[in-house]
Amino acid sequence: MVHVEDAGSRFDAPLEVVWRFVSSGDGHSAAHGHRRNARERLSENSGRYSWEQEFEGSATRFTMIWTAFPPTGIAYRVIEGPFDGSVFFLYYTPEGPRTGVTVVGEFVSPTIPAERVAASALRFFAVEFEQDSAGLRRLLEAEALGGRT
Repeated sequence: MVHVEDAGSRFDAPLEVVWRFVSSGDGHSAAHGHRRNARERLSENSGRYSWEQEFEGSATRFTMIWTAFPPTGIAYRVIEGPFDGSVFFLYYTPEGPRTGVTVVGEFVSPTIPAERVAASALRFFAVEFEQDSAGLRRLLEAEALGGRT
C-alpha cells in the first residue's frame, strides 16, 4: 500500500452547499460524466456506488462502498476498478464562503504498477476536484438565478 495525501484544495462554496452537491446523487454523478451508474443504499449514511468513466485513456468501471459523516466527510473502500483494495477518507474544512478539501488514504492497484499508484491516484483526484468545482459553480449560478437544484 502507498500512503497518499492531497491537501490544500478549496471549493469556492460554503460547506453546506458542498455537502448538498456531493449528496445530490445524479447531479453529482453528472458533473463527473459517470455512465452506467448503480446505487445501493446500505444504511442511512452508507451505500455502494458503481459507475463507468474515462480513466487514463479508457472506459473503466469503479465500485466503492462509502460511509458519510455529515458534514465532515466520507470514507471509501474501493472494491472494483484500478484502485481495488484501497481505502481513503475525503474530508471538508469550513472556511466561511469556501471549503477546504483533503483526501488521505492507503492505495493499491491490481493494474497500475506500484511505483505509479500514488501519481495515478493524485491525477484521479485532481480531475475529480475540477469536475466538482465546475458542478458547484453551476449549482451556485442556478441558485443565484432563483432556481434551486
